[in-house]
Amino acid sequence: MRIKTVWIISEGSPGHISQSEGLVSGMASIVSLQSIKIEGRTTVRGWIRPLIRFFMGRKGRALPIFLLKHISNITIPESAAEPDLIVSSGGKSVFVARTLAQKYQVPYIFIGERKPYPAEWFHTIISPVPGESCYNSIDVELIPTPVTPDFIAQKGTTEKNLWCMIIGGSSRSRNFSKADWIGLADGMNSLAKKNNIRWLLTTSRRTGKETEELLKQHIDSNVLVDAIWWQDNPRRELYNFMARGEVLFVTQDSLTMVTEAVSTGKPVIAVQPNLIDADTNNFSISYFEKLEKNKRIAQYDCNSLKNFSIYNQIFCLLKQPAVKEISMKLLSKIQISN
Repeated sequence: MRIKTVWIISEGSPGHISQSEGLVSGMASIVSLQSIKIEGRTTVRGWIRPLIRFFMGRKGRALPIFLLKHISNITIPESAAEPDLIVSSGGKSVFVARTLAQKYQVPYIFIGERKPYPAEWFHTIISPVPGESCYNSIDVELIPTPVTPDFIAQKGTTEKNLWCMIIGGSSRSRNFSKADWIGLADGMNSLAKKNNIRWLLTTSRRTGKETEELLKQHIDSNVLVDAIWWQDNPRRELYNFMARGEVLFVTQDSLTMVTEAVSTGKPVIAVQPNLIDADTNNFSISYFEKLEKNKRIAQYDCNSLKNFSIYNQIFCLLKQPAVKEISMKLLSKIQISN
């Protein structure tokens, strides 16, 4: 099977899009292909989704197109070539992606936590989830991302005594309180003084104006070399900041942000709120614990951030982009199955 065109089904999440684009870019480094982004977000409420899964059955029969359009926002460019492969990440993309894969009779590759969807719905699952290994999964340490050590090196040069703080916002399982943000700011001030370093800081669209104002009040401006306050001036220089920073600190609300930081090949500290609203079986909990066990990251809560010491921490830094190996395995599986 020759893959010429890959459809990336987007359900709107920048993190999920990044994962799909990361995998496709890894494939494109091996074979010549084009990718087309297709908007395909399921819009129905949560209690309806189990009914749709029941209708599609264990084998994942295609939904009628009229029904699919009724439960999803779909935009397919008129000029789009038909797909040879479909890729998506995020549960709200699955109904659209599975139906289109059935319509065009092409393999469907899913990235991430597949449950509650049956494994049979997918040709291959790129799974970083402990305990979800199955007959058609490629089990990975890191979710795919376009970021590699070489990619980051092209964005800038690491600067001595310059650390980088990447701030997201509250998520469902990680709700950062006012006290958390103040603790993070105090930790930055303390680390700057103890280690004779200064900071690059960037917030994101998830941070919000109230949090940004709180951080501005509590972070000593003298410790900042540069800061991107998303609400004031959303400069897209994240990768430049990652390239310049010796050590990367990332709030733990986004798996994709933490994964991109690890994929730079630099030391990463994942900063979490003091209280996490998730059980021990939560995907994000097990994902970060695995990364910490493998010495890819260190985890600190906001209040203990000031105690971090680069000299007391051992990191096993990523040297080669993991996505290329994943892509080679995937292309081999697709070839064998066809």
